[in-house]
Amino acid sequence: MSYMRIILATVLTGLALPVEGVSASSENTTSYASNLTFARERNAEIDASIARVKQRLDDEFARARNAEIEASIAACEKAVFERERNDEINASLAAVANAVAREAQAVAQAEFERTQNALAEASMARVEALRLAEFERDRNREIDAALAAVADANFVAERNAEIEAALTAVETARREAEFAAARNAEIEVSLYQVNSRRNVIETGSISR
Repeated sequence: MSYMRIILATVLTGLALPVEGVSASSENTTSYASNLTFARERNAEIDASIARVKQRLDDEFARARNAEIEASIAACEKAVFERERNDEINASLAAVANAVAREAQAVAQAEFERTQNALAEASMARVEALRLAEFERDRNREIDAALAAVADANFVAERNAEIEAALTAVETARREAEFAAARNAEIEVSLYQVNSRRNVIETGSISR
């Protein structure tokens, strides 16, 4: 029982007339019964009033307790709702952070792949340039060798032509010399015969 309820009960109780307070010696039995009935009625009224006050106080206390409980429940629900909202916000922020991280990772991976592709293409270009340069050097060596072979063939052909011309000239000279020797021999024979005839004519005899 609260402090206010104790005070109210004390005040109302003080208004009641105790049954023992009615003096039976100075009044008759009817007056005593009337007073006793009045006291009982007053006590009943006081008890009813106390009960009503108690009920009202209990109702107020119950309403206050219910209000406190409802406020506590509302506070708990609010706290739960705020925690759930905070969890949702944190989950959303985490999802956004994960998405940003994945996007950054994807960008970094794409940049890495582009860099690697550029390096690979540059390496392939260098290899192709080296291969082409080697091919050009081989082709140049082949061309130089072919030109050298052609030059050698031309030189050999020219030398062979010169040798053949020299041999032809020698052969012609030999033939001309043989022809000249033969002609000279024929001429000498003819001169000898002419000289012999001349001597016969001059001496009149034929030399033997």
